[in-house]
Amino acid sequence: MGRVAGIEIGLHSSWFIIAVLITFSLVGHFHEVTPEWSTAAIWSAALVTALLFFAALLLHELAHSVVAKAKGLRVRAITLFALGGVSQIESEAPDAKSEFSIAIAGPFTSIALGGAFLVFARLAGWPPGSEPTAPVTAVLLWLGYINLALAGFNMIPGYPPDGGRILRAAIWGITGNQARATRAAARVRECRHALYPAWAVPFLLRREFWRIVVGWFLLDAARSGQLQVEIMAELRNRRVSDMMDHDCAAVDGHITLKEFVDGTSCARATDVSLSCRTIA
Repeated sequence: MGRVAGIEIGLHSSWFIIAVLITFSLVGHFHEVTPEWSTAAIWSAALVTALLFFAALLLHELAHSVVAKAKGLRVRAITLFALGGVSQIESEAPDAKSEFSIAIAGPFTSIALGGAFLVFARLAGWPPGSEPTAPVTAVLLWLGYINLALAGFNMIPGYPPDGGRILRAAIWGITGNQARATRAAARVRECRHALYPAWAVPFLLRREFWRIVVGWFLLDAARSGQLQVEIMAELRNRRVSDMMDHDCAAVDGHITLKEFVDGTSCARATDVSLSCRTIA
C-alpha cells in the first residue's frame, strides 16, 4: 500500500474477508438502530466506518513501530489482517522498559482515538445515553466504542498480543530474566486459548458466525506470533558457525566449478552428493 515513516504497509488476505463482514454487520446495525435512514445513507455510513476503523488499526500498529524505531529497533513493515495487525520488528527490545514502552503504545493510541471520537460525537450533537440519529454521529459513536473495545481486548494478558507483552515486560523487569518472563506470559496465553470454545458457543447459538470467524483469525494470529517468538528465542545469541555442519567432504581447490558439476573430479571426494550440496 505504500510507506509511512519509512515503514512498508501491507494487507493480509484475511483483511478483505473481515472488511466485507464488518461492512455488512454495520449495515445491519445502522438499519436496526435508525430504520428511517435511506439505503444509500446506511451503506455510505457503513463503508466510511469500516475504512476509518481500519485506519485506526493502522495507527495502532504505527504507534508500536514508531516507538520501536525511537528505541533503536529496525521496523521493516506493518501487515494488517482481520481485526489487527503485525509490526515486523526485526529485533527484540533490549530491556524491559523498552518492551513496555513499545507494547503500551498501541493500546494507548486506541484509547486516545476512542476518546476523541466520542468527544467529536458529543460536539456533533449526540446526547450521551441515547442512540444517534444522524449518520455522522452514528459513525463517530461506533468508532469511539470500538477503539476503546480494541484497547481493552489488546490489554488482555496472553503473549504475544499487547497485554501479554506488557505482562512479560513487568515480569522481566521484576525478575531480570527475559526467558522466564516469556514462558510465564505464554502460559497465560495458553489458558486464554483454552477458553475460546466456551467464548464461541453463545455466538454459535445466536448464529453470529462472523464473530466466531473473527475470533479464529485472532487466535491463529496469536499462535503465529508465539511461533515467531520461539524461533527468535532459539536463535538468540547464536552464530552461523554454531548452526552449520562442520563434518563436510572436501574437493581439491584447483578444480573448476564446471569440472565439479560435470562430475569429472567429484570422485576425489569422499561423498559426492554431500560435496555437491556443500558447494551449492
